[in-house]
Amino acid sequence: MKKIVFPIVLSAILFSGCDVYRTYETYEVIKQGTDMFVDYIDAYGADWKLSGTEGQPGCYVYQEFRFDEITDNVLNEGAVLVYLVDAEGRDNILPYVFPVDNQSELIMQNIRFDVEKGILTLIIEWQDFRKYLQDNYRFKVCILKPGK
Repeated sequence: MKKIVFPIVLSAILFSGCDVYRTYETYEVIKQGTDMFVDYIDAYGADWKLSGTEGQPGCYVYQEFRFDEITDNVLNEGAVLVYLVDAEGRDNILPYVFPVDNQSELIMQNIRFDVEKGILTLIIEWQDFRKYLQDNYRFKVCILKPGK
């Protein structure tokens, strides 16, 4: 019985992932005349504000930056991309999660962002919802403004 069941189960697993009848749709990726606005911002350690109660879910630090380039048109049909620029000058797209040493153990730190019309909010949160000393960070902001 086992000799018959094993080949049947194995073949079911192998063939269940096949997308023989998969169809693809094409989309216009970038409209004619799309502009890209690029800027670098520095988020200084002393400027981070606390949101929520330390040690409780929802606790994080944030900084807001004004960007008039983030319009309704960008929010609806464009894109906002933000990168953390590391010490070697490499761009790391957000959200960016990495371990940091809090002097007793390694904890995970998540750097992410949120956008609304005219405002970019940078957010740092830790896995244990505690507030740690923040470093100075440099970010690259790319705003894709769709063509007409």
